[in-house]
Amino acid sequence: MRDLINGLEPYQCRKTPRALVSFCITCKDRVSHLQETLPRNLAWHADDPDVEFVILNYNSSDHLHDWVRDMFGQLRRDGRVVYFLNSGPSAFHASHAKNQAFRLARGSILCNLDADNFTGANFAGYLRRELQTLDFLSGGVIEYDRIVATNVRGVEGRNVVPRESFWALGGFDEDFDSWGYEDSNLSERMMLLGLTGRTIDDACLSCIDHDDEVRTRFFSKKITGRNTGRAYGSCKDNYDLWLKKKEAGELICSPDKFGCGSVSRNFAPETILLGPRPVSVGDRGAGAEWALPSESF
Repeated sequence: MRDLINGLEPYQCRKTPRALVSFCITCKDRVSHLQETLPRNLAWHADDPDVEFVILNYNSSDHLHDWVRDMFGQLRRDGRVVYFLNSGPSAFHASHAKNQAFRLARGSILCNLDADNFTGANFAGYLRRELQTLDFLSGGVIEYDRIVATNVRGVEGRNVVPRESFWALGGFDEDFDSWGYEDSNLSERMMLLGLTGRTIDDACLSCIDHDDEVRTRFFSKKITGRNTGRAYGSCKDNYDLWLKKKEAGELICSPDKFGCGSVSRNFAPETILLGPRPVSVGDRGAGAEWALPSESF
């Protein structure tokens, strides 16, 4: 695996000081959060042309679809906001949703941005500078080769990776089907493979505070254990599964669990089919998995 990463270096994002940054937002019935965060995050990057905000609507039942259509027509035409709809899932599967959003993004720098998170000013510029020397960034606190799971603040899901690494790792682990730990796990797998990262500066990490009911609304397990060091709840369940995988040396996710499925883009009637991940990632760092000619706004 390390040889594969070395074979892809230097990352595309290190070849230019103006690498495209994709902020990937997955959303299921979180329009109330996005209405607070997205306008501010867009404003903070108004002077940065090399940024896109990728929104994946994971079959929301609120008015997210209409809000994006009505509010961001010009920004969608400019490619600043790119909207995708997965109209199938009834439950929320965080890893699957994130994998879809990351695959559909165009940037050489991929950043998961939860719907309740604020970036702060010029966050994209900060990411470009940091990834000139680092392999990843995390909203979680790093101690040795793990992400600390106490005193969590709601920003631990802020994963930032070069596009090539995301493909080589197989993305977020879709075997985690309850809430939590998929974000920390991505960083911990990278550290086990010898990749180097650090915690994002506090000035860039803030979010809307809310209770766990919002987090687990579309999960069957309602107890997260999110601030207990993974002592119980869904975070412990997912972490225990990871320990078994770690012991077996399973650091790369299965090719057929990589955000597979169908989505539509920018309100177009056509669907985009996302298939299994190729065993060899080749030049997958070059761009997104959708073509531009059939734009529909």
